[in-house]
Amino acid sequence: MIVAVDTNCILPGQVGGIENYTLGLIEALKLPQSPAKKVILLTRPENHSLFAAFEDDRTRIVLLERANGNWQELQKQDPVAAQKALGEFQRRKRDALHRQHVDLVHFPGNTINPIDLDLPVVLNLHDLQHRHFPQYFSDEEIDVREKWWVMSGRRAEALIAGSSFIRDDLCAQLGVDPSKIFVTPDVFQATFFRRPAASKLTAVRRKFRLPEMFFLYPAAAWPHKNHPRLIQAFESAAVPGAQLVLTGAGHTGPAPAENVRFLGRVGTDDLVAMYCLATALIFPSLYESWSIPIMEAMACGCPVASSNVTSLPEQVADAGLLFDPLDIKSMAETIEQLATDQALRQKLSTNGKIRVREFSETNFVQTIARAYQFATAAHQAKRAA
Repeated sequence: MIVAVDTNCILPGQVGGIENYTLGLIEALKLPQSPAKKVILLTRPENHSLFAAFEDDRTRIVLLERANGNWQELQKQDPVAAQKALGEFQRRKRDALHRQHVDLVHFPGNTINPIDLDLPVVLNLHDLQHRHFPQYFSDEEIDVREKWWVMSGRRAEALIAGSSFIRDDLCAQLGVDPSKIFVTPDVFQATFFRRPAASKLTAVRRKFRLPEMFFLYPAAAWPHKNHPRLIQAFESAAVPGAQLVLTGAGHTGPAPAENVRFLGRVGTDDLVAMYCLATALIFPSLYESWSIPIMEAMACGCPVASSNVTSLPEQVADAGLLFDPLDIKSMAETIEQLATDQALRQKLSTNGKIRVREFSETNFVQTIARAYQFATAAHQAKRAA
């Protein structure tokens, strides 16, 4: 089977979760047991360098130029020109897929483009957060999600959901047939299982001026990530000398206190070292389909404390502490508990390493293969009808 992965949704540093998922997906599709005999990566100039390193005998990069720049801005200025540019881009994408003899297209980023593509389609519809927290989105963002995300979810022959929570929500919200939804936790890069050398750990500690005790939260500054409550909880916790270290895109301006650090987006190698050095990962998100940072932390042996909402209890199980993300006092008490109880941290580290092994690349690939087989059969049945 020749599989195309459409990476056009990726703008490096701007869609962190989907970017990390897509990188992990490509790694998994290159495994010997992968259903893909060959992988075609559809890229754009803005993200081409991110994926170019994957090119080899089994993986080919196809660069698709986007004419007329930013389509959303063009849509506002000249809707007719925007529609023409989109149509031309879709034509070139269809031609590229045909030339590469693609059997199936995997869209990892919530939408299908073009929606009327005459090939089997597998889609990652990561969440319908806008229906649960509309206050976090502009009217324009909600309109786009309601049109393209919902239409794409109903069009795809098979859907990938990161958790049972998301599967059930897609069924309830969109009326999607549960038989076409395949649940598999979001895959992540294997590098997080490899502990850096002591010299690398020392260098990262020095580079970012990290104290002996610090709590890590790698997440872009989206409203649902709940940074303000976490900062308030950390400032009220009794953890002298400790720091709260926040990484990820979107953090601007000075930190609110000396013991809170905004580091922005950091490279993968540095992030691996940070997980290995951190006292714990604190993950106070209000909404998650599945958390890649929690899996990364577990792989690195970093103790985990997480919100008790949406998919997170399903993911964490007994391998981490859970707290109410709306209860600042509860969050502060969790931070204090982790700061003072070394035996607890060791137990969580051990349990996390065991837990994360349940979400192996092999299990992920097996589920993806079933989704691909289902989508292919469904597409053939649709064409025969």
